[in-house]
Amino acid sequence: MRNSWTVASGDTLSKIALKSYGDPAQWPKIVRANPQLSGRGKAIDGSPLIFPGDVLVVPPDADFIAEDTAAAQDAPAVVMNDEAAQDFSLKINGKNFTGWTGWTLVENVSGVDGFSVASTWNEKNAEQKAAFMPFSFAETEARFDGGLIFKGRIMPATPAVGPEAQTITVQGQPLCGALINSDLPPSLFPAEFSGLNLKEIAENVCKPFGVSVKADGDVGDAFDKVSAELDEKAWDFLAKLADQRGLFLTNTPEGNLLIYKPKIEDVSASFRQGEAPFVSCAPEFDGEKIYSHITGWTKTTAENDSEKFTYENKSLTKRGILRCLGQAVDDATGGSLENSVKALAGKMFANCVKYSLTISGLKNAKGERYKKNMAVSVLAPGAGIYRETKFLVGSLTLSRDDRDGEKTVFTLVLPESRNGDLPEAFPWEE
Repeated sequence: MRNSWTVASGDTLSKIALKSYGDPAQWPKIVRANPQLSGRGKAIDGSPLIFPGDVLVVPPDADFIAEDTAAAQDAPAVVMNDEAAQDFSLKINGKNFTGWTGWTLVENVSGVDGFSVASTWNEKNAEQKAAFMPFSFAETEARFDGGLIFKGRIMPATPAVGPEAQTITVQGQPLCGALINSDLPPSLFPAEFSGLNLKEIAENVCKPFGVSVKADGDVGDAFDKVSAELDEKAWDFLAKLADQRGLFLTNTPEGNLLIYKPKIEDVSASFRQGEAPFVSCAPEFDGEKIYSHITGWTKTTAENDSEKFTYENKSLTKRGILRCLGQAVDDATGGSLENSVKALAGKMFANCVKYSLTISGLKNAKGERYKKNMAVSVLAPGAGIYRETKFLVGSLTLSRDDRDGEKTVFTLVLPESRNGDLPEAFPWEE
């Protein structure tokens, strides 16, 4: 057993603990023996940062025998305990897993959340084998700082062996994620729904999957009659109906389906080019998805002529540009038709104007984790944001790994993408 360790490039306390004790989670033993590490920044596993040239005291462990290869093989590559000490942790089959070598969390305003984690892999460890068995779809809970992000299931994990290490990558999604890749069950066909609102239709679709439905706010008028195609994905069918009512679909923390209209929040963080934690910003413009006029048409029936409502995008028409989009809107008249068309306009702004913003860290100045649908302000002349502009977070990716440390990548959309109003000024207009 080593009594000291001279840190080399690429070393971390977890790696030193793995080599010294057979368990990367034993790094606190080394920290307690090295008070000079107090006050340093944190590595991905919460341990203090160390640097090449540091000389560390590595205390002995009477229970560890370096030459005992069987004991080393049985040591878990991730920590399983009853108290999740790290910021990101998973509970799989009722047991807590922490100590990941890297992790990524994705949250979506419209769509489901998800995670991906990486770890060293030990095929001889029974708990790892049980948790990561392919196609077992084990139950999981993803947490950050102990708070529930979502309940869901593990997707097939991917182990790999190389000349230096064995690794495994694990992904997961909420319970309602099953709707994304599955067609409607045969028991629902013919899948026709008459006189039901979106929540009632969703309850019919979700019941066979064991997923419940929550509605936050008004779900809009009932549909006269709608039906799903044989090869239509369950999520796509419900999302199509949600679009017509200006609503969004995502998951609840319990992993079930949420139908809601996102609120426009107050700004909770500001980022400026050249000032920490700003790293980079780039626009994503799609000229094929912006229109001067969006017209919604109702169906013509024996009793009623077709109605229409047209939204005018004056930012284009004032320049003499004509680009038209027409769309049939099921079961909408009067005010509901107008709301449906304005929802299409909002979707247009979300699709044609996006910004990808990367910052260092996972929390704002108040210590609050960055979350989907939060509002931020950005000033980045290099990315064409010439004035400080309020944006809404459409999606975000939080991650931590050895190479990049902690970072957050936002996909930002204009606030008008939530209500279809015409922006008073675009970010590139001074």
